Amino acid sequence: MPAAPPTFALRISIFYAASFVIGGIVVPFLPVWLKYRGFTPELISACLALPLFARLIFTPIGSWVADRAPNRRFAIVLFAILALACFVPAVFVSGPVAILILTGLAISVTSLIQPATDALALTGYRRFGLDYGTMRVWGSISFVAVSLVAGAIVGWFGEPVLTLLLVGGYAIAAIAAFFLPVTPPIERAMDDAAKPATAPVSVWSVLAKRSFLAILISTSLIQASHGVFYGFSSIHWASLGFSGSEIGALWAIGVIAEVLMLRFSGRFRWLGAEGLIIVGAIGAIVRWTLYPFITHFAPSLLLQTLHGLTFAAAFVGMQMGIARDVDEERTASAQGACQVAAGLLMALTTLAGGPLYVHFQGGAVGFMTIFPVMALGVLFYYRRFIPKVPGRAG
Repeated sequence: MPAAPPTFALRISIFYAASFVIGGIVVPFLPVWLKYRGFTPELISACLALPLFARLIFTPIGSWVADRAPNRRFAIVLFAILALACFVPAVFVSGPVAILILTGLAISVTSLIQPATDALALTGYRRFGLDYGTMRVWGSISFVAVSLVAGAIVGWFGEPVLTLLLVGGYAIAAIAAFFLPVTPPIERAMDDAAKPATAPVSVWSVLAKRSFLAILISTSLIQASHGVFYGFSSIHWASLGFSGSEIGALWAIGVIAEVLMLRFSGRFRWLGAEGLIIVGAIGAIVRWTLYPFITHFAPSLLLQTLHGLTFAAAFVGMQMGIARDVDEERTASAQGACQVAAGLLMALTTLAGGPLYVHFQGGAVGFMTIFPVMALGVLFYYRRFIPKVPGRAG
């Protein structure tokens, strides 16, 4: 195995950190910025749901562009500049429709950056033996740090500073993209040649397996239950009097719990795929049931640690289920099917979040409890009533 070009891993690690600056600001504070710009809860939910629907179109286009670009860096630079070019005009326009469209486009294009970056990092893993996790972890570290710092800045200067923070986040990612490494042409050709030539796999052949279908439906329901929380938790916490620093800390602790769960998930393999998904569903039921009644910072911080279950445990269970039930050549189709299902349901719950928040404020999150309950029902039905074929899963 050849040695990696100098600073190859370092430059990818730096870009992961730079690109996650966007998420560290957008995820906690974009709804707050939209509210500052005069958006109603219904418009906020529409703005957040638009990119989720748009990914169904943007993702295959982005993959096509990334695969045919002169190199991965070219594609990532293109996506980062387009995202910046879409968001900057949103700062200067005043109409809610224009802001909604421009912001939605910016987030949609931003979602194309990570898959292309992952592809570049995985090339380093395959061709040079680099540690993917060591490079990728800097993204999570950046998200936590940026959430905390952005929260403190908002606390000091107020909501108007979010405009500068958001534009700055997009600009940092665009500038950092130019410093990404380019895979040497010989190594890229070898990497492409090493990919197995397999015929396209129909997604229907994957969905026909009942055990995988139960995994897909249950995990999608659990992930979709986060829709109202992602859209309106920062606004709700601000209404309770939490400072920007406290809101940033609440988002950061959730990501820390997620990272820790992913890091030590191997110790829970004995639970099996369904067991981990059940743990995630129970965690979601507890989290969304208690959320409307928690109005102080310390218990809110404690409740946020359940993100390690509601997202990470269910996600690991999904991956274990795919590895167990799906043939290797169908894995990509299975992953894509899970992303599409979860994305569609998340878009719907996010879109519903606005009207729910108008009528129930923080209590809107409590309605999301029905989704993990449904997930438990799906798993129970599968295990109890779907006949198994001896020697086969599903």
